[in-house]
Amino acid sequence: MQDLSDTAQTAPMPALQISGLSKSFGTFTALKGIDLAIEKGEFVCFLGPSGCGKTTLLRAIAGLDVQDYGTILQNGRDISGLPVHGRDFGIVFQSYALFPNLSVARNVGFGLRGSDLGRQQRKARVAELLSMVGLDGQAEKYPAQLSGGQQQRVALARALAPSPGLLLLDEPLSALDAQVRLHLRDQLRQLQRELGVTTIMVTHDQDEALSIADRIVVMRQGQIEQIGTPEEVFRHPATAFVAGFLGDMNFIPARVQSAGTVAVGDTVFEVPDTAPHAPGDAVSLCIRPADIMVGDFGDDTPNRLGATVRTVSFRGNFHQLSVRCPDLAEPLDIELRHQGEARRRMTEGTALDIALPPRKLVLFPAGG
Repeated sequence: MQDLSDTAQTAPMPALQISGLSKSFGTFTALKGIDLAIEKGEFVCFLGPSGCGKTTLLRAIAGLDVQDYGTILQNGRDISGLPVHGRDFGIVFQSYALFPNLSVARNVGFGLRGSDLGRQQRKARVAELLSMVGLDGQAEKYPAQLSGGQQQRVALARALAPSPGLLLLDEPLSALDAQVRLHLRDQLRQLQRELGVTTIMVTHDQDEALSIADRIVVMRQGQIEQIGTPEEVFRHPATAFVAGFLGDMNFIPARVQSAGTVAVGDTVFEVPDTAPHAPGDAVSLCIRPADIMVGDFGDDTPNRLGATVRTVSFRGNFHQLSVRCPDLAEPLDIELRHQGEARRRMTEGTALDIALPPRKLVLFPAGG
């Protein structure tokens, strides 16, 4: 029989283990008993609205805002009470935080202060890092001579200079133009994969988190709402907040009629999974705009509705429709891709047949 204690001993140790972390500023509680484990080499995004606690959690990990309660273990080492310089991390801020009077090379080399490297070794390390972030030939320039994207890459190279065990990114791309942000985001993800450095990034940008993270930690009011892969949190939101925060979502007030059905007024919808809700419970019936079907359906298509177009907005890759259904009190939003029905010219007053696929429907408690 296998010894369970041996199994526990051989389980890989998390790169970061956070337990019961709480932090208050005066009467405001910023973090409420956070528990979180991050594995070696993971890219994890802290995602949530302003004031949710994501930046406070990052700063607690760095030792910049020391927690009131709880512990932080890095590779099994308790760093909860250590000063900033006693922790093994590199950090990149939104504002770049470069020294304007130092060259690019000296800014990056600043990250090597206190290292055992000799002068030539430091010079070689700086050159290696600048090449790594695509800044060959920029060593002697000063920050003011660089674009925003280039300055942020200098900040990233400086953070990576001492080969930290943990890379912390505090909304590093939010001050950049859209195209630069997309380009640097891809570069950052590729670099992280090549180096294998455990990375935590704070962001309020859902697209950014969905495209770059191995796992997303969705936060709200100082607590974790859900942890999962991008697909898990998007396709299987644990709460109504997560459902509404990650992408667009239609929320339809409804009531559970029986196991497998909910009623919206006199209209009954098939929903495969109504648990744990009981008949009579008030719920929100939810579906993403992209999951609503538009077209000519057979009589056996479940959850069919007649609809009339209220407004049409062109969004580049799709049309955003707002439609009114006689059976529903509130309008529905639909994302109509450029194929099939999308080829028809949609205008205000256009009549449509739509359907809400049962397996795309999600239920949450009313008001949740």
